[in-house]
Parts: sequence; structure tokens; C-alpha cells
Amino acid sequence: MLIVFDLDDTLYDKTGQVAEHSRWRDVEKIVPLPGVKEFLSSFEGKKILLTKETDPGLQTKKIEALGIKKFFDKIIICHSDDEKKALLGKIKQDYPNEEIWVVGDRIDTEIRFGKELGLKTIRLKNGKYKDLVPRNSYEVPDYEIASFKELKKVLAK
Repeated sequence: MLIVFDLDDTLYDKTGQVAEHSRWRDVEKIVPLPGVKEFLSSFEGKKILLTKETDPGLQTKKIEALGIKKFFDKIIICHSDDEKKALLGKIKQDYPNEEIWVVGDRIDTEIRFGKELGLKTIRLKNGKYKDLVPRNSYEVPDYEIASFKELKKVLAK
């Protein structure tokens, strides 16, 4: 099993911890959501972090502040939604024999891209996109969780 994780509002509460005007300062104090480190350290499958960056260096700084780099087999930082979708497709191609799950907070990107590529999806209803409503079947996740602590239960089904 391989899980591809989003970063913002998936592994930590960006909406609650980082203000746009002070993001470089705020990032120094961010902490993972409850259950994130416990899951990442105990999950025996492959883990990839795929995140989109708008400010050069900011995502790397977040990963360092959260202390999560060591838990991932691969970390990929992209610069656009199109690139994120293409990279998900490459992951699918690179791991043809793996059951691949996509975990993210946005139904209009991570969930949609995962579904379009035939991957399994889990939406974490957190942050500023938690109230988005699916516009089509590609934006309907396979599973929805309210807390990261629920992830293990969903994967065990």
C-alpha cells in the first residue's frame, strides 16, 4: 500500500496556524494535526508527500518545522495544479503493483485528481476547503474523515 499525502490542512492546520500576511514567521510555530506523527511513524506502507508551493522555499520550511521529513519515502514539491495531477499520474505509473491512496483536504484538486486517475481517495474535512461541495462524481471521495486519527480505521476496511 502507498499513500500520497497533501500537506496544507491535511498534515497540519494551515487555516488555523498560518496567516497570509505573516506566513514566514507563523511557519516556525506550526504543529502537526493530532495523530499525524503517530500514523506516519507506525504505517508500514510507502508514504509520499506531494505538495504545491507558491512561495519558493516555504513548503520545505513547513516540512522542517513539522519534523515529518524522515517519515516519507519521497517528498515532491510542485508549482501548479496541472503539475500535481501529472505527478500523481507518474506515481501511479512508477508503482503499478501498489494499492495507492490519496489523502487530502481539497475535493477540487487532490480528491478529483486521484479519482480521475483511478486511485482511492480520502478527504480530511479540515481547513478553509472543508465546506466545499462536490460538483461531480470525481469530487466525491471514497471516504471522508473528520480527524487524522480516523485514517487507520479507513485503511483497514
